Amino acid sequence: MTVRLTRKYGFAASHRLHSPALSDEENRRTYGKCDNPHGHGHNYEVELTVAGVVDAVTGRAANLEALDALARRVILEPFHHRNLNEEVAAFRTEVPTTENLTVEVERRVRAGWTEEIGARLEKIRIRETDRNICELSV
Repeated sequence: MTVRLTRKYGFAASHRLHSPALSDEENRRTYGKCDNPHGHGHNYEVELTVAGVVDAVTGRAANLEALDALARRVILEPFHHRNLNEEVAAFRTEVPTTENLTVEVERRVRAGWTEEIGARLEKIRIRETDRNICELSV
C-alpha cells in the first residue's frame, strides 16, 4: 500500500514581476503592484509530497532526514533572504512568478533526489500568499 507524506519548509524572499519582453506599460497592466521597481517580499511555504510504501521495520515511507537535507541544500539555502531576480540565476531571464518558482524548485529537487530518501517525489506546492498557491504534480 502506497502512502503520501508531505513535508513543509519556509523561506523569505523578494522579487519583482517584470518581463523584459513587455513594455513598461504592459508590465504594469499585467503585474500591477507586483511590478514595483523596488520589488516586494513574501514568506513562501514549500510543501514536498512524497509517496512510498511503509517499511515494516521502521514504519516510515521516507527518510525525512535525507529529504530535509535535500530541501536545505536546493531550496532553503539558495532562496532564503534572497532577491530572486538578482541573486538566483534562473530568474535573471525568467519572471519569478509563483508558477516559475514552482517549476524551478521541481527542477532542483529532481536533480538532487537520491535513493536514500526512499520514496518518490509526487507533488510540489508553493504558497506565496493566502490567495496565491501553485501546485505541480510530478
